[in-house]
Amino acid sequence: MQRQNTTSEIKRWTIPAASFSTCAFMSTEEVLDALERYTKESAESDRETATKLGVNRLTLNTWLRRAAQPEKCVLARLAGFLRRAGYI
Repeated sequence: MQRQNTTSEIKRWTIPAASFSTCAFMSTEEVLDALERYTKESAESDRETATKLGVNRLTLNTWLRRAAQPEKCVLARLAGFLRRAGYI
C-alpha cells in the first residue's frame, strides 16, 4: 500500500546551481534565503516582488515565513529570477 502525501508535509526540492558543469545543487532553503535577502535589500514592496515572480503576495509571505515551500517548477523559476538579479 502506497503512502499518500498529506497537506501537512512540506516537499523539499533541489535545483541545479548556476554552474551546471560542476553538478552542484541548491537546496530549497538556499533559494528561499536568497529570496529573503532580495526582498530585504530591494526597494520593492512585497506586492511588487510577488508580481515579478508571478505569485500572490500571500504566497510570497508564506514562503518567507517558511510556512510552505514552492513546488519544484516554481522553485526553478525563483532561482532563475534570483540569478538574473544577482542573488544566486
